[in-house]
Amino acid sequence: MDETDRKILEILEEDGRASYTRVAEKIGVSEGTVRNRVERLQEKSVIEKFTVEVSSDSEVSAEVMVELSTQADIDELIENFPSKLKIKELAGEYDLSIELSRSSSEKINEVVDRIRELEDVKSTRTFMIMKKREID
Repeated sequence: MDETDRKILEILEEDGRASYTRVAEKIGVSEGTVRNRVERLQEKSVIEKFTVEVSSDSEVSAEVMVELSTQADIDELIENFPSKLKIKELAGEYDLSIELSRSSSEKINEVVDRIRELEDVKSTRTFMIMKKREID
């Protein structure tokens, strides 16, 4: 894999729907070169699949802080959590931070209620996420 392959991969990672023509224009090669290289990268399993990610703009997100009782086994407890959660173990006042996205605030509340019902959960605190930003 050379620099041209890396550039092609970088563009396709950003926009998997970018046309070969558009990729070619961006990196200064022919459309045929891009097409051939993408096919070769697929054959070598460097590119396994092209995916579509649905925008989370249509979803509601929240960060839920969870305080556990001292005897809680975190690994065992997490097995009882609903699916599609990003869970982080913390040091400090709260033991877990859970990021979740659902189609509505009602669906978020359903997930939080299920977590609150678990035996070793002492308390939760929910923060609705208004906007996400990334800084490089």
